[in-house]
Amino acid sequence: MTKTNVSRCMISTEEDSDNLYVKVKNKNQELSRQFTINAYSKNSPTKELLPVYVDNQPAHIDTLDPDAEKVYRIDVSNVKGQVIFEIIQKMGSSSIKVSKNSKNPFSVELHIK
Repeated sequence: MTKTNVSRCMISTEEDSDNLYVKVKNKNQELSRQFTINAYSKNSPTKELLPVYVDNQPAHIDTLDPDAEKVYRIDVSNVKGQVIFEIIQKMGSSSIKVSKNSKNPFSVELHIK
């Protein structure tokens, strides 16, 4: 039976910035992790998805190799306030840890175990 694991966090947007960056690390040394990324404004009643990119390529579905990391860019040019960032995995039981940088509250790092 396949289990769906949804992890989400809220990220504040910077007032003068059109982009938000989220680093995702696969801490597992043996398994790749495939996941779906959803990002939307906290104030959006319809949860309309924001564009997510890796190297200027759309990346709503992605795979991280063992012990790899990627930085995802979210277009927040039309967002005021906070963004909900979700990672959805359809595999076994893996957990996601969110850590925010205390020196830069707009920098978020997610670790998939």
